[in-house]
Amino acid sequence: MSKGVVLVVDDEAPIRDILSFYLKRADYQVLMAENGLRGLEEMGKLQPDLIISDLRMPEMPGDDFCRQVKSSSATKDIYFMLVSALDGSMSKIGGLNIGADDMISKPFHAQEVMAKVDSAFRIIAMQKEIKRQNVVLRGFQDRVNSEMELASRLQMGMLPALPGVAPGIRYTHHYLPAEGIGGDIYAITPLPDGSTAMMIADVSGHGVTAALISSMVKTSFESQLRLGLDPHAWAVGMNQDLFRNTLAEQFATAFLAHLDPATSQLNYVVAGHPAPFLIGNAGGGKPQQLGGKGFMLGIDANLPFTSQRAAFRAGDRLVLFTDGLEEVEREDRTYLGEEGLMGFCSSLPADAEQAATQLVSQVQAYNHPATFSDDVTLVVVDRVS
Repeated sequence: MSKGVVLVVDDEAPIRDILSFYLKRADYQVLMAENGLRGLEEMGKLQPDLIISDLRMPEMPGDDFCRQVKSSSATKDIYFMLVSALDGSMSKIGGLNIGADDMISKPFHAQEVMAKVDSAFRIIAMQKEIKRQNVVLRGFQDRVNSEMELASRLQMGMLPALPGVAPGIRYTHHYLPAEGIGGDIYAITPLPDGSTAMMIADVSGHGVTAALISSMVKTSFESQLRLGLDPHAWAVGMNQDLFRNTLAEQFATAFLAHLDPATSQLNYVVAGHPAPFLIGNAGGGKPQQLGGKGFMLGIDANLPFTSQRAAFRAGDRLVLFTDGLEEVEREDRTYLGEEGLMGFCSSLPADAEQAATQLVSQVQAYNHPATFSDDVTLVVVDRVS
């Protein structure tokens, strides 16, 4: 069985014959041509793995032949040896600069040429194996990308449909995962008694693992809603669910709230999450951050949580967000933070979608030229009569 195909190109027949003799004896298949033009014709019949070409030949010399071979995407990876009677390092450098992979000086010893040929075919074998592995890796990457795209669509399907309407509110969101899928999640759920439940959460980490846990958080939240209307009880139950079903280093922050439109009362729990901004008519439209702090969900089964209360009246606006929206910095390393984000919220348009778009754009401009390194979720909730 042939070790590979070698094309010998030389205008001197005795040199072609001696190289052919040694190559065939070493189990290589040999093609021969007297110049570069004939060499191209031979390549059209059977593409070689290796070319040994003289430098000085009529019609098409070896340097032009080498350039043509190396300039074509179909043949550029063929291993090319130039044979030259010109001595000295400058001649070798010139040959390598035009794309040759190796140089052989005339007069040469056949054994030297065969040693170089065997070495070249070891390199060729490694290159072929790398190409094969790259094909396998590309196939694997394509499958991963396909799965990630499907996972991303599924995760987007977990978010509330827009434009969002629930008892006493209208809302919209911007959801920007850092890696296609992420650990942010939110839910706004109408309840049978005419009230509304809200949840926004941020799972530690990014990517697939965070996305899986975020779906667990949403499922746990929905389960808690069936048990009652108390955000404190939701936090206790969700914390226990997360503690039982995740690893020690996995946790989530969350803001949980219940709105009674009849009383404009918002009961809520802050579980290690940035508290939302309340923009109220009574305060002249100036943003105020809701009070309250608390432990993150999932770090211990028996964590205490604190209930909070605020008025959320018709005409008010609630801005819920994950920390990816505030934890950005300018090129001069100036950090935005909650205070800077609150400043951006002081002049938002009346329309919720326009407000969300403007706020994200302002933060992106602040962060330019960097992109968001963390998952970002923004929910703008407008209180209606």
